[in-house]
Amino acid sequence: MARWRAQHSPEVLLPALRQWFRGPVGGTVLHEEQRLMHHALSDRSTPGRQLLNLSVIPERFNVDPQLCQRQLHLGGLGQYGYSQILDAVCDFDQLPLANESVDMVVLHHLLEFVENPHTVLREVERLIVPHGKLVICSINPWSPLALRGLLGRLKRSAMWQNHSLSINRINDWLSLLGFETADVSYGFHRLPISSPSFFMNHRPFSPSMPMGGVFVLSATKYRAPLTPAAEVRKRAKILRHPSMLGATRDIKHE
Repeated sequence: MARWRAQHSPEVLLPALRQWFRGPVGGTVLHEEQRLMHHALSDRSTPGRQLLNLSVIPERFNVDPQLCQRQLHLGGLGQYGYSQILDAVCDFDQLPLANESVDMVVLHHLLEFVENPHTVLREVERLIVPHGKLVICSINPWSPLALRGLLGRLKRSAMWQNHSLSINRINDWLSLLGFETADVSYGFHRLPISSPSFFMNHRPFSPSMPMGGVFVLSATKYRAPLTPAAEVRKRAKILRHPSMLGATRDIKHE
């Protein structure tokens, strides 16, 4: 079993995250992420009936309501103080929803800050309907923002005691779970420095350019239902090996 970096308790981690996203660097990151995720969800390849929005900062991150008919916010026990935003308080690896009941799931900086990201992905796969969409937003480990995180780890900053998850690793997990990656875009092609203001205010680069501080990955679930439909079973023909046709078995009674 994979061994992950130990996470701080929610009482320490979540306030640190919220404070960082309110600052000049975190605020710029969040603004660019909103734009990239809106684009990933607005291609209309998936019927936007019901969307599950999972974020470590639900009070700061929202999906445009025009992209779905209904949006659900679920969160862990550490977010209980923000229950007026959450539809249900639960653990991220035990979500209180039926199998294949949501069309789209958004994971906003969740995989980096949960105890076991692979377990959360398996739970999310259970909820998404076949041909449903999964959109993941995460810190790019090959970026100046990630280098800033290394310094934060040396200082034992709660914000930066997170998992470092590359796109290749996430793609491997998704492939095993029956997902196919459709697109990857990058944002925050900046140095994580708030002064002088030029570093936060210069024109954004193309989303297709790697090395951005964050990436947004969209994938589609292509796992077929395990039980075939009744009409398919009626039309199905069972082909037998020629050697089995007319084969008999002699049973001798002693």
